Amino acid sequence: MIALAAGAITWALVRDSGGSSTTTTTRAASTIAAETVSAKAVSVGSLRNLAASVQHPVFWLGPKSGYKYELTQTSTGKIYIRYLPPGVSAGAKDPYLTVATYPFPGAYAAVSRGAAARGAVKVKLAHGGLAVLDKAYPKSVHIAYPGVDFQVEVYDPKPRRALELVSAGKVDFFGKLTVAPSTVSRPAVVSLAGLKSFAHTIEHPIYWAGAKQGYAYEVTQTANGNVYVRYLPKGVKAGAPKPYLTVATYPFPNALAALSKGAKGSTSGVYHLAGGGLAVVDSSYPKSVHVAFPSSSYQVEVFDPSPSVARSVATSGSVAPLA
Repeated sequence: MIALAAGAITWALVRDSGGSSTTTTTRAASTIAAETVSAKAVSVGSLRNLAASVQHPVFWLGPKSGYKYELTQTSTGKIYIRYLPPGVSAGAKDPYLTVATYPFPGAYAAVSRGAAARGAVKVKLAHGGLAVLDKAYPKSVHIAYPGVDFQVEVYDPKPRRALELVSAGKVDFFGKLTVAPSTVSRPAVVSLAGLKSFAHTIEHPIYWAGAKQGYAYEVTQTANGNVYVRYLPKGVKAGAPKPYLTVATYPFPNALAALSKGAKGSTSGVYHLAGGGLAVVDSSYPKSVHVAFPSSSYQVEVFDPSPSVARSVATSGSVAPLA
């Protein structure tokens, strides 16, 4: 497994558990090694160009005199900007101030639930943003904005220092922060025929895990082109907070090449599928498995509350575009 350049940092990722509060999973940075694409020193101009290239905001804390900026991108779309003091080279193992931008549909709702918890330390930000101190790991603060399907994490090796920087209004971004409803359509429960009809109305493939007797299909489409097909048991209404088997389709140019590069050197959690596809278990969140296929510009994520079920579905051969 390839070591991440900033290998000593511990990241705390906020995930929606489907319950009444947000759960936090803490992991060593080395566990995202399988996702790493690159880590290099870059200019401010390069960061600005990156935001234009990925077509979504890339967050940082503004310029810091005398410091270099280290950029790390992963195959699953995560972006890390690390502030390196004078004399420190890109790839240094010691932890430093870092700002991460994570793809996270529903980020604002998840962070809001965390902010509503008893004793939560929260800060309201410009553009309607909301920040919450990670109580289990006070070196990190999690941030989200209404209608923006990305979560931000500000990390500093000194506990609560990240909170001080965020509270001081230092959070900034490259690109455009589009504050608009994240969903083009509300989550809707449809029949199998309705699901296939919906697939024919958009101009790219929608992946699912095949028909499941006794289940209905909930479809959600976001403004950035993500499509989620969730399998709901009989009697469950659209938008239900409880987590169920979900297959997500994400626009992702060269998805297979990126996933293959990230998985290179891994000894577990990597599965070769029929037809040249690849499935990779998310090492930080094994309830999710990332899947990509040859000649496809879309990455698929298979989620299930049970990690073993997520892995079984992703590797069963049933994950395919709706016909």
